[in-house]
Amino acid sequence: MTINEEVRWENLSPVVSYANRLACSPGFSFGPRVVKDHQFIWVAEGSGEAIIQNRRYRASSGDLFHYGPHVVHKFTADSDHPFVLYGLHFQTIGQLGEQGEALSPLHIDVPEDYKLDYPNILAIGHSPDLLSQPEYMKFPGKNAERYFHRFTLSFQKSGALHHLHNRVTLIQLFMELHQLTRQQSEESSEQGLLLRRIQDRLKEQAAMPYNREWLREWTHYHENHAAALYFKQYGISPHDYFLECKLELAKRLLVDSKKAVSEIAECLSFGSIHYFSRLFKSRTGLSPLAFRKKSMLI
Repeated sequence: MTINEEVRWENLSPVVSYANRLACSPGFSFGPRVVKDHQFIWVAEGSGEAIIQNRRYRASSGDLFHYGPHVVHKFTADSDHPFVLYGLHFQTIGQLGEQGEALSPLHIDVPEDYKLDYPNILAIGHSPDLLSQPEYMKFPGKNAERYFHRFTLSFQKSGALHHLHNRVTLIQLFMELHQLTRQQSEESSEQGLLLRRIQDRLKEQAAMPYNREWLREWTHYHENHAAALYFKQYGISPHDYFLECKLELAKRLLVDSKKAVSEIAECLSFGSIHYFSRLFKSRTGLSPLAFRKKSMLI
């Protein structure tokens, strides 16, 4: 696929083309070079320097780096505390290898003055579910190491089932990175924290009738401005998110209680059973009674 080709979550069919763990000797380096696929480099131990195009990073344990096709990079291990790296080459859309077929990466050494303006992009999906993978991020912990250890073990087997296992693991990794990048983005900005607070409060108030003035009370912005910021961040309006929360409460009551549909509509402040039933069916494809009946099947 091309460098900037759009990848949707529903079209995602990733392939791991190489996975390895490298314990570097003091001062060891690789690059400058480019690769044909995307690559993650995860630092398990030690430290060193990473250069991606003309951007320099001090690399240490728990750091995750990404670069795409044609993006020049170089890594150099520290002389005193050389790093241990996991490398993962992958395509976001590709064909799995057959039984016994060993996939392999293609890297090309390039001169120091190699072109430095290729876009370094890994983007999957659309807002609000967009994964826009940064070039560098913190991804510490045992869970991160388990991912890359599993990739390496499965890749060494080179069987059809192991290629499939790595596809599933890579999709799981993408989903975790999606959550982590969103969380880190929100935590790094005051506005992000404010919008998360709106989201939490809307969920808390889901049994009440919706009140747009809440947005002003919770943010000190005009409600129109707060709603616009919220939509830009999450791709959904505060009112639509509030209705989603309200419907989740309704589903819970339909499954876990014996309340009549009219009682549920009243206790969750839908206004009328007719509005509740119409909204519920438009969002779920089932009437409240049909949803309740379906939930009792096994």
